[in-house]
Amino acid sequence: MVDDTRVLSKPLAYGLLGFGLLFSAITFSLLMFSGTKPPHFSPAATLFLYFACIVVMPILNLLATRLPAFKLPAIIWIHITLMTMLVFYNEPLGPFTGLWTLMILLASLYYGWAGFVGSCLSLAIATLTYIVLFRDSFIPNPLTPTPLVYTLVAVMVNVFTFLTAYVFMRVIVNSRKKNRDLTSAQNSELLQVNRLNTLLNSISDAVLTLNRYGRITSQNAAAQAFFDTNQSLIGRDISTLLSPVDQNDEPVDMHELIELVKSTTLRDDLSITNDGETQHISLQMSRIRGTFDHDEEYGVVLIIRDITKQKTLEEEKDEFISVASHELRTPVAIAEGSLSNLLVMYKKQSDPQKLEEASKTAYDQIIYLSKIINDLSTLSRAERGAGDDVEEIDVGAMLHDLYGRYEKEAADKSLHLNLEIDGGLPHVETSRLYLEEIIQNLISNALKYTKQGSITIRASMLPDGRVRCEVQDTGIGISRHDQEHIFEKFYRSEDYRTRETSGTGLGLYVVRKLADKLETQIEVDSRLNHGSTFGFVLPLKSKSLDSSTAPKAKPVKKSVGTAPVATPVVQ
Repeated sequence: MVDDTRVLSKPLAYGLLGFGLLFSAITFSLLMFSGTKPPHFSPAATLFLYFACIVVMPILNLLATRLPAFKLPAIIWIHITLMTMLVFYNEPLGPFTGLWTLMILLASLYYGWAGFVGSCLSLAIATLTYIVLFRDSFIPNPLTPTPLVYTLVAVMVNVFTFLTAYVFMRVIVNSRKKNRDLTSAQNSELLQVNRLNTLLNSISDAVLTLNRYGRITSQNAAAQAFFDTNQSLIGRDISTLLSPVDQNDEPVDMHELIELVKSTTLRDDLSITNDGETQHISLQMSRIRGTFDHDEEYGVVLIIRDITKQKTLEEEKDEFISVASHELRTPVAIAEGSLSNLLVMYKKQSDPQKLEEASKTAYDQIIYLSKIINDLSTLSRAERGAGDDVEEIDVGAMLHDLYGRYEKEAADKSLHLNLEIDGGLPHVETSRLYLEEIIQNLISNALKYTKQGSITIRASMLPDGRVRCEVQDTGIGISRHDQEHIFEKFYRSEDYRTRETSGTGLGLYVVRKLADKLETQIEVDSRLNHGSTFGFVLPLKSKSLDSSTAPKAKPVKKSVGTAPVATPVVQ
């Protein structure tokens, strides 16, 4: 069967060319050397056949093997050539007529039933032409003694040829239909496979199918990423790739897990070690089994999930709840005891000074609890993204506002509160809530741990256009050891001077969390007894003011306490 019917098959084209050239050579030899001529020899028909077989047919056939437009002319010309051979070099009752079945099949392969009918008509026309032209000159024989009998036999031969070709045509048509159905089914199956592969590759979890012996039979893209390889995993034993341990650090045999799978098994208590780091994983196995034979080979679908982050969050959550409950228990107990003593002393009409001391102790603990709750609330809002809204902020104006809020507290402690802002600071686009909370926490810490000297709030513009904010103090400072832990939740230094002041240990933890939200990092420069400087750089999300409308300001400096106060100067 011809595989591609858009153009003429090359083997077929070359075969017809060979047949034409062979016919031309034989007839030329017979005419030139033996002098033998066919019964109905025609010089004009002979010249036509030479021209058709040697010139026209090779050209058309070769073009038809390359260009679909020449396929029909080539097949028509082949029929015309063979019709001429049948009329002038053969007869309808010759063996050539039976071979016309091949011509009918040729036309049918390329043009279906239209080609079948056209080729049959070509044979009928050639037979009719022979009978009309040579009805008076045919050679009688015992089978065809008269022209009428010859005509009837010729018609019967034609009909037999048509029927034979029809049978073969039906076989070919049915075969083609089956091939089309098979191709369609294969394409549909391939489409489903491609869809399944696309679906599996879109899953972020590693998905593998294993046979009953633990060898990988298919994979998705995430599986290669999980095992950090670009090579195919198919055919490899899963136990050579995955060696998990349980929560007791006992090794888990993957082959035993496969054998134990009945329907679906989930293990989320496993972990593996990768480059010295522990990675928590979850394994989900579902059995694959055929529908009919219960003794046939089976396998499993293995889904591997990296749950390290989830496990870490759970551990942090448990630790946070434990530490928070411990931190809350102490002030609650102190406040409860102070209020209880206050009631007892009130009933006994104790000294008012003792009543005042008990009330103040309870009040201080309530304030301490309020600070813890406020810090936890800030963390909760940050985790929920409640303050993620970005807006344009004038950093200079914000620092002026914060300066006004804390100047009285600084003056009460006889501290110099300074404000230094570079002129022409650009506006930045960030979260006002987060930025203000960070600076407030840094100023509050500076006020808390500075007994004398000054606190400076500073904002400057870096060469690349970013804004750097700093809070500098002359307080007690932070040791190198404590600098490694100050951003941990509920951490407080063992320095006795730190313990003299109340604190939740959450302030700098909140600062670090909010800094992460703003895509920046808190920098610390501190030495014991030499003060501390906390600073951060706002990322490049700023939009400078129009130079035509922005005021030209000189650097602003303010101080409160024993130093004089200078007002801002704007030109």
